[in-house]
Amino acid sequence: MFSSTTKNRYLLQVGFVQLALYRSWDYPVGHTEAAFIPVTDVRYQYHLPAQDGTQLYAYSWVQEPGYLLSTARHISAFEHIVAEIENDDLLSLQLHVEQFFRQHGGVATPASAPAPAVLYWS
Repeated sequence: MFSSTTKNRYLLQVGFVQLALYRSWDYPVGHTEAAFIPVTDVRYQYHLPAQDGTQLYAYSWVQEPGYLLSTARHISAFEHIVAEIENDDLLSLQLHVEQFFRQHGGVATPASAPAPAVLYWS
């Protein structure tokens, strides 16, 4: 099993950015996650969406090997799961990411990616 620092470096190398450690206030009230998502996970998002607009998220556990790739930041259905990688193999992670983007038309170019929402407070 790799250290969380090594796993973080791998995910950054593949193209993910770290979102945050799981915190209860980071999840919509009234929703529950599937029991297989431990509270010690670290969430990542691929830096660009797929051509069809689908986002790719990665879960990396601090004390366990492996990664989980998902189309949702907060998994609420099995359909959100893209792949479950049971080890810390970087090549396997890269192959699953590449396969995901092939199935969704490729990676969006920065110019074609939707702009992030801007919130204005009065």
